[in-house]
Amino acid sequence: MIKTIKCLVVVGLLLATTHGTRAHALSLSVHPDLPEGLISYLLPRFTLKTQVRFTRLPKDGDLQFIVRDTEQSVAIFDLADGTRGYLRAASWLQDDPDYVKFKDWLLSDAGRATILDYQEAGQAVATPVDPEPEVEMPVVIVGDAAVGEALSLEHCSRCHKVDRANKYSGMDSSPSFHAMRGFDDWFVRFSSFYTVSPHKALISVQGSGISKDRDLIPIAPIDLTIEQVNDIVAFVHSLEPLDLGRPIQYNP
Repeated sequence: MIKTIKCLVVVGLLLATTHGTRAHALSLSVHPDLPEGLISYLLPRFTLKTQVRFTRLPKDGDLQFIVRDTEQSVAIFDLADGTRGYLRAASWLQDDPDYVKFKDWLLSDAGRATILDYQEAGQAVATPVDPEPEVEMPVVIVGDAAVGEALSLEHCSRCHKVDRANKYSGMDSSPSFHAMRGFDDWFVRFSSFYTVSPHKALISVQGSGISKDRDLIPIAPIDLTIEQVNDIVAFVHSLEPLDLGRPIQYNP
């Protein structure tokens, strides 16, 4: 009986130490036309930062530094002779956390600086590829701001401060509309607020395609239409973002 308990404890410890970890590290290979020294310079610095390691292979690794653009590749650096180095991962690895960390680090300021730091014979070997500028999606407002203001005061002021003139409205734990208007993703948040907690527990939106059993809503339910959601978005768009004095930090 004692031996059985000891075995169970050992198995439990092994499971605890291996839970959430990869059984095998991703492998990585480098095209022969790319400088091996540069990659050997980058990898330990990435590992020091993230504790992620890759198994090196002479070719056909899970991740590959290659010299041609493919559908699954990302441009990383340029050599003096014009050769461009790409990092490639197979389609089934695009969401792998270790690959994503490596790709993001290479494209970050720290990774780009590390690429520039590497020299041979006193000369920089590669320069990081300039990241492609982000294309801002235009915000299209189709609702009625006046109607949205009335809806917000009627329903949303239960928890949020909608009108800054009424300083006693809303709850201290809920951000005000003016503060949320300062979020970079305010448009997405307000366009889909009824799909996330705690709103999804009490709000039904006709035309959203989301059906609910209103008998299960524990408090006075809120019934809206997609058009009314657009009206609320239009109202929020009309608000001046609250200046909090430093970048806004919030939980997604």
